[in-house]
Amino acid sequence: MINNNRRSFLKAAGATVSATALAGCNGLGDIAGDGDNTLEKVGMSAYVRGGSWITAYIEAAEYYAEDLGIELEVRPNQQSAQKQVQDIRDFTNGDHDAILVGVWSTGAAEGAINSAMDQGTPVFATNADTASSEVPLYVGFSNYDGGASSAEEMITALEEQYPDKDTWRVLNVRGVQGNQSANQRSQGFLDVMSENDRVEVVETLNGEYARDVAQSTVQEWINANDVVDGIYSGNLSMGLGVVQALRNLDLEVPKGEEGHIILTQMDGSPEVNPLVGEGVIDAAVDQPNYFYNPIAMKYMKKYVEAGNDDSVIPDVGSEVTADDLTIEPGQHKGVDMWSEPIWEPGIMREQNGHPWFRTNSIVITEENYDEPYLWGNVWG
Repeated sequence: MINNNRRSFLKAAGATVSATALAGCNGLGDIAGDGDNTLEKVGMSAYVRGGSWITAYIEAAEYYAEDLGIELEVRPNQQSAQKQVQDIRDFTNGDHDAILVGVWSTGAAEGAINSAMDQGTPVFATNADTASSEVPLYVGFSNYDGGASSAEEMITALEEQYPDKDTWRVLNVRGVQGNQSANQRSQGFLDVMSENDRVEVVETLNGEYARDVAQSTVQEWINANDVVDGIYSGNLSMGLGVVQALRNLDLEVPKGEEGHIILTQMDGSPEVNPLVGEGVIDAAVDQPNYFYNPIAMKYMKKYVEAGNDDSVIPDVGSEVTADDLTIEPGQHKGVDMWSEPIWEPGIMREQNGHPWFRTNSIVITEENYDEPYLWGNVWG
């Protein structure tokens, strides 16, 4: 378990400066601080391109900050670790009370983050973790667990679709080789599959997290080899590429019908969710991405108002539910956003030497593909 007292001591000087500079209290229900400090302005450095997923992640932060009366300045890192480092330094040296960061490179921003923490400007990470051991909290789901859930859904579907087959042949379409999240998503899938004697993972293909690459790679592999019983894709783009490959090969058959190829994948989306409803994709393991920054901001607010005190962060090893943490719903984009706590339970783990609020993931099936709590049905 992380020693909160040790980290509090290391940041004591910076926290004292912060406590002196800030005055007043902006209360917040179940996690209000002691009233000595206030959280008014937050800087956010994150990747902001890539379609509706990242739009949901960013806009949810903006909406929740607005609801809390917090000024949020979002700066895109432009896929540049150097740009992100400079933005973090600017936030630290400016008038920001705290910083949110979705890191572009796990280790590149570590020095800038540590410097911010030392100067009393707390940094909370979401979605993509930092190598810094000094951050009070990282909020995100588990890529490994998501891959494992996708494997479990595939096995269930294989049992229903092909109960009489002795061996099921499947493909693993993974993301960029060497990328941490791609490695974890692939390994979680492979580990579950290796425990089932009826499964043969005949090939792992590199889809490079890209729709066109996955489409061409899978299409070429099936043409050169044979039709498989199932295909797992490590993200939404590759999953849609696999669907297109099957269409090009005239192999797209809905579940339950003869010749259906089981498809499971990471991520729902405005395009993926309807395909699940149609039975083209059997299951998708989705993230509660629009909760990541609101969860971080709730703890950030408590942390700042308590004088940068680590004790307000739940202990590693504990479980957090909606009874412990309330993300107040708000009317945005025509829905009662955050009304369904799909993030729970949050399991407190340790990663890179700091606490990790590991959110739950959501399995999208024919039963729930059109629910309003799925981000892809809000930001579609």
